[in-house]
Amino acid sequence: MKVYSPEVGFVDVPEEPSRIISLSPAVTETLFMLGMGDRVVGVDSWSYRPREALKVRRVGSYATLNTNVVRELSPDLVLTTTGVQRPLIDQLKAAKVPVFPVPIPSTVFELISGVALVGGLVGKYEEGAKLAEGLHSRLVELSRLRFSTPVRAYIEIDLGGPTVPAFFSHITSALHLLNVHNVYGNVKQAYLYGVKVADFPLFDVSDVFRTDPDVVIYEFKRKQPSGEEVKELVRSRGWDKLRAVREGRLVVLPADTLAHHGPSFLDNLRECLVKVMDSLGSPSPSP
Repeated sequence: MKVYSPEVGFVDVPEEPSRIISLSPAVTETLFMLGMGDRVVGVDSWSYRPREALKVRRVGSYATLNTNVVRELSPDLVLTTTGVQRPLIDQLKAAKVPVFPVPIPSTVFELISGVALVGGLVGKYEEGAKLAEGLHSRLVELSRLRFSTPVRAYIEIDLGGPTVPAFFSHITSALHLLNVHNVYGNVKQAYLYGVKVADFPLFDVSDVFRTDPDVVIYEFKRKQPSGEEVKELVRSRGWDKLRAVREGRLVVLPADTLAHHGPSFLDNLRECLVKVMDSLGSPSPSP
């Protein structure tokens, strides 16, 4: 049947696709949680949630694609994201491969509705709705743990360079529900970049000193950053001059904690909340 996408127009999508390629880690995780893992024949190199996804053939990175492998796998549906994957969408369309872009969420609510969207695209209507409802309930539970007074936070993710969430980011949206206010949450972009990315203006990471946040949340590029790496980060940035860091409120997260926008994001959000609470001396929620 034909399904309309604002990005690419009408797309022929089978009622229940049997050979799916996912070029988004968030979509891959969603497909497995919907019980469609056995239909996933190809994924991007960053799809490792759940562990079973590691066994699926890689068809490219997040921003590159091996069209020969795609043709070999004969997918009846390829699911991408938007934004940086626009060139991949054009490649797939040129190769006559049915491709549907799942929008990158700009709020935590769009993250949840995206789960239902994927469910609908692959014919798992009820399962997608239930998964989305469960995530919404989880979000409500987390929001009850919100801080009584606003906590101003500087958030940075290492994605090969400093990447700072701004207003149109699921990270800013989710933390705001917990009364953790992003110091760049009033900037009308999804992310600010400390290295040159396309036509985006270059963000000066030293501007954090002007904002004087209550807490600094830093997500490393590695899963298990060492104490030495944390010390080097503080030294190289001069963050020992930040009030938050001097007073022990530097929250260190492993790679892909907040950057990930699949269903497990809410578990990651809770992990982040616990660490922020600990840094501020607030009692952590019970398990």
